[in-house]
Amino acid sequence: MIGAVLSSSAGIARALGRALKPLLPWIAAALMGAIIWHFLPVIGPADRLARATQVTADWKAQADEQARQARNWRASYTASETLRKQETTDAIDAVASEIERCAARVTEARQSARIIERIVTKEPTYDQNRCPVRELVDPDQLRQALQPGR
Repeated sequence: MIGAVLSSSAGIARALGRALKPLLPWIAAALMGAIIWHFLPVIGPADRLARATQVTADWKAQADEQARQARNWRASYTASETLRKQETTDAIDAVASEIERCAARVTEARQSARIIERIVTKEPTYDQNRCPVRELVDPDQLRQALQPGR
């Protein structure tokens, strides 16, 4: 059975070979044309494939460069935000310190104003002619009025 199949296929190959023999120059020319067309500059598939590969490589290089720039920008942004937060904290602390200093100075000024008011509104003593007697202000009291709390 196998021998019959092989002999019939050999017969078909011989018949096909005799039928294609006059077309061999045309087949060879078509094959040469296909090869020439494939490697033809500018419009051939090999050239288009090479250009597409180059464009892809260029895009990949650009994407890598942009990714690197994005990472650098992100790092500088993070550092900038860290510094900004620290500066904001420092500014808030400075303002709070200044508020405390101002409140202390206001308290000191109020104490001084109370002592000065006591000195100024003190009822004078009078002599027998009903004239006020001149008196010196106690230096300790005056010192305390000018520098309260010390």
